[in-house]
Amino acid sequence: MAKDKIKLLIIDDEKDICEFEQSYFENRGFEVLTARTGKSGVNLAKTKKPEVAIIDIHMAKEMDGIEALQRILAFNPKCKCIMVTWDKERAGEAKKSGAVGFVIKPNNIEDLEKAVKRAAR
Repeated sequence: MAKDKIKLLIIDDEKDICEFEQSYFENRGFEVLTARTGKSGVNLAKTKKPEVAIIDIHMAKEMDGIEALQRILAFNPKCKCIMVTWDKERAGEAKKSGAVGFVIKPNNIEDLEKAVKRAAR
């Protein structure tokens, strides 16, 4: 019997990044969900229960990535969250809030894939 696909949630306010990462991970056998705001990402995480989430810390709308991380982990503590940021201080804040890892921008997709695979184990 085939192993179930890992459900991956990508939360990023940049449309191009969401589309690129979605295509990249779907081509590698992941089930990918995307959200363009922290609030919609949290709502998607509540209903779809992803195993892993990639969350951009700096988002323009009503909720930043750290707040989204905290809200997701409040109802789904098993979700492994990887934060993406250019700010190492915020990455430390994310780790204290429960993130399992972070990738510093500009990141290459292979580093992100390694982080996702580590988190999914």
